[in-house]
Amino acid sequence: MNTEKLFSKFNSRDYNNQLEKILENKDFSVDVKNLLLSMLYKIENAYEDYRTVKRIVDDKKIYIEDILRIIKEKCEKIIIVEDGKDEVQEFEKGSKFFVNKLENTIYLMYPNESLLLYTLYKIDDKQIFLDEKYNLIRNALSELINTGENINNIEVLRDFNGWNWNTLNKEIPEITTNLIYQNLIYLLGIDFIKNLVHTEEVIDYIKLTEDKLIKDYGKDYTNKILNLIYKISIIICIQKNEVEKKRLLDEKEILQKELERLQDKTLLLNEISTIKKQALNKINDIDKILNDKKLLEEEYNKRNEKRAMYNKIFSISHLTEILNKERKKELQTIEENNKFLDPKYYIQTKDNLEKQLELLEDIDGTKQEKNKFKYLVKLQKAFIKCFEMKIEKAKEKEEIVNLLYMLRYYNLIYITETEQIKDLKQLKEELETLEKLLIKKAYDLKVLNIITNEENTNNEIIMNILKTKIISLENVGVELKQNEESLRANIYDGDVFEKSINISTFDKKKIVMKFGKLTRIFKNN
Repeated sequence: MNTEKLFSKFNSRDYNNQLEKILENKDFSVDVKNLLLSMLYKIENAYEDYRTVKRIVDDKKIYIEDILRIIKEKCEKIIIVEDGKDEVQEFEKGSKFFVNKLENTIYLMYPNESLLLYTLYKIDDKQIFLDEKYNLIRNALSELINTGENINNIEVLRDFNGWNWNTLNKEIPEITTNLIYQNLIYLLGIDFIKNLVHTEEVIDYIKLTEDKLIKDYGKDYTNKILNLIYKISIIICIQKNEVEKKRLLDEKEILQKELERLQDKTLLLNEISTIKKQALNKINDIDKILNDKKLLEEEYNKRNEKRAMYNKIFSISHLTEILNKERKKELQTIEENNKFLDPKYYIQTKDNLEKQLELLEDIDGTKQEKNKFKYLVKLQKAFIKCFEMKIEKAKEKEEIVNLLYMLRYYNLIYITETEQIKDLKQLKEELETLEKLLIKKAYDLKVLNIITNEENTNNEIIMNILKTKIISLENVGVELKQNEESLRANIYDGDVFEKSINISTFDKKKIVMKFGKLTRIFKNN
């Protein structure tokens, strides 16, 4: 037994011991304790395959210790509910669980490790607080990121069993949210997203994200990607949350009125003139009071007559302070209205209102689902362009190997209930361009063994390999067979046959790989 395997087994026992110690202090049933131990065992058993396939994942130690923390600190009760019991009434229609965060209690419809893990993360959800300037997206984006993270966190249990990789689309709670979160992981890195979500600092999440995306992919793609994510997140949120829908409808009405105000320039100028006159009159009145001791005393008495005892102005100097603040506020009103006389400020304000209204254009429409899918396809096209940038920047063999795995993983993400990325006709052209670019880079950097000197034949075989669920691509072998009219490429996972590809157009003279011999597709580096 090598040192790595020995160390892995040691850690496995250590994590198991940690969990057992936590469970000693928990009033869980025997069934729940066994379910938690089984969950941890399955994670341990599947994590290396998960890491191999996906590439961008948490360190296993961090991942498991986080689960142990949630069980220890956040779970007072975990209850497997029998159908028909009173607790089932708390479940949302169609839901398999209910999480009561106030009482730190989880209710499960049935014992299932993946479902249990999802509820552990649900009970640990953290509200992402955004600045008031992100008012329109603050709730929708927080919900999308939290849900996406929870779905991502259970992937190791949901799709891996220690022997194979099987994406179970029916067990993905929200297909669209999952895809967007996977986009963000590959664009930003999982550490960046985790640090944003779990930091205790008051930070501008959006600004940090914008800055990183601009640095890596440029301003145009950053604006396009974030705008599409915001629009999709709003649609997802209002489809589930009537209170948020009402709030955003009110916001939309306010924005529309403000835009109408700006668009009627004659009315706007008259309004600005009136507001400024009123402000100047108030300033003049305040100045008269401040410069006349008698008027100041009269104002002091007049204001105090209308105030409750606990809210009295306690001195003339206190009134002077209040009047100066009121004067300053009126000056700010004049200054803010004067800005609209500056053409540059006027255009910026108008553009900003139009952009905010664009984010809300679907909230009271009838084509929300159709538009959500349209935005999602546009988002994937922008994502693919950013992936191309990653390929162009890659210089090392290891980078290319990781990108091959990442592209294969991306191909197999579900974009609808029934279709994976690789199946979507709207992305066919962009995906083929992306795959060919990466395959060429892989051959240029001598990552892959040459099959033939025909580029199209190489592309066809490798592109098919990038749609398989063979866990280790380094284990993929190709065996060429010549039929009467076509070339057949048999793909193997080690020595186990996976699939065949028939290639009708090829030049036998350009074949490099030996016929009938099983050859690994990756070079030994």
